[in-house]
Amino acid sequence: MKDIPLFPLNIVALPKEKIPLHIFEPRYKRMIKNSINSGEPFGIVLQDQDGLKSIGCSVKIINVIKEYPSGEFDIIVEGQQCFQIKNKVQENDNLWVGTVSYLKDRYNINEDLIDKIRDQYLHIILKLGVNEDMERHINKNKSFDFIEFINLPNKIKQELIEEDNENKRLTIINRIFTAVMSISNFGSNGQQISEA
Repeated sequence: MKDIPLFPLNIVALPKEKIPLHIFEPRYKRMIKNSINSGEPFGIVLQDQDGLKSIGCSVKIINVIKEYPSGEFDIIVEGQQCFQIKNKVQENDNLWVGTVSYLKDRYNINEDLIDKIRDQYLHIILKLGVNEDMERHINKNKSFDFIEFINLPNKIKQELIEEDNENKRLTIINRIFTAVMSISNFGSNGQQISEA
């Protein structure tokens, strides 16, 4: 169990995913300043019309693009590890701090499924115009690695982080890739910047 600050957003962070954020609320400016100084992660948790989810993903700041005189920040974070919130308390400035336990993955990999997904993935990224660092792409072998360049809806991303069985995650990704490849005109590199 570990206590980490929680950042409720209308996005889902995945392990290894890089996410641009613009920070402007006082409580989150404090959280980011602490995270920069300590190197400690914070947790991004989906907050939608149904409320705050109990499973999120810890993120680490990998790049401070700009710090404004007002104390606002433009940063890039990278998803680290999925967690479940066991308990949460609000501090004086309304920043949520959660007591979390990190989820343990169950690995029993279906190699045929990995090979199929890797073929689909390479096909998709080539169609999207990604052709640099191909060796890194060819060597991918985990579910979250394969969706690095795929912009998925929150519902599917939440389903993936809530699933602790790697084969089941791979099956979900296989379903997505099969659907994507059946669309003749796909491809979008655009990513929105989340603000808080």
